[in-house]
Amino acid sequence: MIMDKVNWDDIPSLEGLEVDWQFEPENPLGRREWERIIKSDLHPLLDVKNIPVKVVSRNFDEKGYLIDIAKNGMAVILNTRLAESQQVKIGLFLGKQKVLSRAVIRNVREEKGRYRTGMEFVDLNKEYESFIVGLISSKGYKALG
Repeated sequence: MIMDKVNWDDIPSLEGLEVDWQFEPENPLGRREWERIIKSDLHPLLDVKNIPVKVVSRNFDEKGYLIDIAKNGMAVILNTRLAESQQVKIGLFLGKQKVLSRAVIRNVREEKGRYRTGMEFVDLNKEYESFIVGLISSKGYKALG
């Protein structure tokens, strides 16, 4: 007995079997696209209490301190308020790894007279990005162990 090869068009449609609700998966990172590592998780990994960050723009030159970092950006606490969309250059050491990048200010929030400043990296070097991703991964491995 020879069977004809079945084509998808030969299969009847499944009308009336639509889903009656909209499924939206829950993002475990909240509104964030990438996981971040906070300073308290960096302390044991890098054996430092605080990580200074140099932030420079045309009329601005100040040292702040890292709050958190992800592969696409970071948050820094500064004494001076910067404008959203302002372009800056940043420099910091994550352990012995120097990280230099351009960044754009994405959000600023006042906290106890200082400013929590969220920045998005612009054209971050792949070596730096890989190092940051490795730090975040090591936090996860440490939690498993």
